[in-house]
Amino acid sequence: MTRRSNYWRALLHEADRVEQLGIGLTRQAEHDGVADGHAQRRYLVLRAALADRAMSLGPAAADEVDAGLAALGLLQWDREHGTGRGPVAAADPRWDTDPLRYVHQEHALLVLDDEPPCG
Repeated sequence: MTRRSNYWRALLHEADRVEQLGIGLTRQAEHDGVADGHAQRRYLVLRAALADRAMSLGPAAADEVDAGLAALGLLQWDREHGTGRGPVAAADPRWDTDPLRYVHQEHALLVLDDEPPCG
């Protein structure tokens, strides 16, 4: 299997994971009338990271707009809820010109949280 097909496979797996999380959030909101804030933020981080990675597959302008909008959505959420976890706070004005770097920071921490403990 080629490296590119492995990348596609991983990207599709991640897309399915993000979609399932989104469906779960929608069901929870419909049932309870409110969504879990932690799960909502996780969705936003994963969705923005997925859109960012999808941009590497081609120069389609729609992908760039999608990644930018997803990044801004996460940034806005973290600014409103004070839920950013990285060393540079969401309120920092540097993110206004490069919200995808904010996604990279936050996604890296989420990935670390998801890793099983060593030993």
